Formats: sequence, structure tokens, C-alpha cells
Amino acid sequence: MNRKKGDTESVDLNDVEVDSVTKRFGETVAVDNVSMNVARGEIFGLLGPNGAGKSTLIKMLCGLMSPTSGTIKIGGYGIQDDPVKVKELLGVVPQDIVLYNYLNARENLAFFGRLYGLSGSKLKNRIDELLKFTQLDEKAVKRRISTYSGGMKRRVNIAAALLHEPQVILLDEPTAGLDPKNKLALWEIIQNLHEEGKTILLTTHMMDEAEELCNRVAIMDRGKIIALDAPHQLIKKVKMENTITVVPDRITPKLTEAVNKISGVKRSYRAFDENEGVESLKIITEMAEDILPEVVSAVSSAGTKILSVELSRVTLEDVFILLTGRSLREEEERYL
Repeated sequence: MNRKKGDTESVDLNDVEVDSVTKRFGETVAVDNVSMNVARGEIFGLLGPNGAGKSTLIKMLCGLMSPTSGTIKIGGYGIQDDPVKVKELLGVVPQDIVLYNYLNARENLAFFGRLYGLSGSKLKNRIDELLKFTQLDEKAVKRRISTYSGGMKRRVNIAAALLHEPQVILLDEPTAGLDPKNKLALWEIIQNLHEEGKTILLTTHMMDEAEELCNRVAIMDRGKIIALDAPHQLIKKVKMENTITVVPDRITPKLTEAVNKISGVKRSYRAFDENEGVESLKIITEMAEDILPEVVSAVSSAGTKILSVELSRVTLEDVFILLTGRSLREEEERYL
């Protein structure tokens, strides 16, 4: 059910409302008194390292888990009080692909459409619209899902969540594991949904994705929201214009130790450029130009060679690391 402008059932301009939500598992507090609103038509990013409580919050937003205390509303309807209304308004795209490999794209969408109560010409027309929207050609549509690339499967997964024309779409790590080309294709689909006026809640491990797509982001850590604002505002709050990005021939513990000993270095971390296939050492500091000679000297003293060095603008990744003390990439590798 799509809410239209002027609809008398519209309660307010927030499509997602989380009010003082806590989730306990015994003595463990997974989500600790979290409050946030997602405005109608907004792309809102939810970021956090593993163990931050993000997955638990997502499960509660989907209605798969009830909060210990607090309330959650989707489109003005309480998840526990009006579950049927919430299901009409909410489309969920899980991180794991939920499709039948032995069926083709059209057959998968027909199956899920019938689960939503769609049938006949209405279902056929909706499937045609979504296949066009997800940019799948007719040859691909006729092939079994088992022959699809990861990017193609993601598109069909998104299409399945859109069959009932939801107003609010929850995308859980939509580009995880995709190559740069497919990632950009998914970005375009998300931006198109935004232009249609959909409200999108996006969880991601990709800082560039959050910075590029989201109107606002919330950073979770240890069950709490520790920062919430527009990406450029969060970057502005760290009061730094540049960081130092060093590409050495190799990154060793000796090198990072030498860099971290330099006065004025707030933190350093390893970053990987998927497009270039290059690993770099990013150094967060308030005085990038002043300590640059010391950084060059530290690299040399560690027995490594500089391939390139530059002052680069502060990114959302830098903000995340300053707030949590670790990068999402490090967290991912820890759990592989």
C-alpha cells in the first residue's frame, strides 16, 4: 500500500520511528535505548562494526524480533500493534539472496508475488515493470537463477521486495561482495528508488556507499547510536580538512608502529582501493602538512619504500574510525 500526499491516514513525515528501544538477551544488552527517525523519502544509512547491535535492530525493524522495551513504527503504524499494515508498507531486501535457483527471474517473481496476494494481469504487469527497472534483458530473464552473477541475483532480490509497492525499503548490505561495476549498477537502482519518493533504510560496510547515497547516517557502537547526521556534517565535526594517504611497497607492524609514534597522529589504519587494487596507510591528524616529513622519515626507518603519498580529504571512514577506534574492513576480516 503506497501512501500518497494528502492521504488522511498519514500520521507524520517520518516513515520509520524508533523510540527508546532496548533489546536484552539475559544480562547482555544488544541494543541500548536507541532512538532515531527516518524521514519520508530519505535514504538513511545505518553503520556499525560487528557486535554493535545493528543486526539486532534490523531484525526488530523487520518484525522478526520484539524489543524488550520501547516502540518501533513504520509509516505511523506500530510493528507489534499493526503488523499487517506494517507488512504492506515495508519491503525487505536481506543480505543473503532469497531466490530459488532452479527457477528463472520471472518465475521467482511470480512465486513471491502470489505470496503477496497478487495474481493475473496485475502480477504480470508488475513483474514486467520490475524486470525493466532492474535492467535485466530478456535472455537473462529466461535463464535459471543458478546461472546469474552476484549482481544479477541482487537485482532480482530487490525486485522481489518491491512487488507489493512498499513505501519503506530496508536494504541490508545490498552491495556486499559485488565487483565495482555491479556495485555502481546497484547504486543507480537505489538512487532511482529514492527519486520515486521511496524511504530507504540502508545498512552497509562500505563507507563510500554511505557517503555517496545517504542523506543521513547513524553510527552504532556497543548497542548505542554514537553519531547521527548528514555525512558531510559528520566529516565537518572532526575539524580536519585532510588526512595523509601513504602507499608503501608493503605495510608492516613496524611501519604502523613508527607512524603511530609521531606526535600529532590521532590514528592510522589500512585502506584498500577496490578499483585500483592498492592498499594504503591512512593517517588521521589535525596537522597533515606539518608532520608529512616525519611520516616520510618513519616509512624509511621501517625499511619500507613509499610508492606514493598525498593529502586526501577526510572521509566518512575516517570519522567512523575516530569514533569507534576501528574500521569496518578490520571487523569484516576478523569474522571471515
